[in-house]
Amino acid sequence: MRFVFGLVAMIVLCAGWMVCPVSARDHLTRSVTPDAETVEEMRAGVEVIAAALSVQSPDLDEHDENGR
Repeated sequence: MRFVFGLVAMIVLCAGWMVCPVSARDHLTRSVTPDAETVEEMRAGVEVIAAALSVQSPDLDEHDENGR
């Protein structure tokens, strides 16, 4: 069993040595970073949601005052 674990550890270490973590991180960053147009659309959507959440209903304010 120790031999198997040792072999697996050696394979993992050799694979880690062969793969450059910096280039792998850069490739992953390039592949998941959205383009500028998508970011602008997301910001516009967030602003619409924030505006909708900031609107308060007048009925809700009257209900809170009457309930006290």
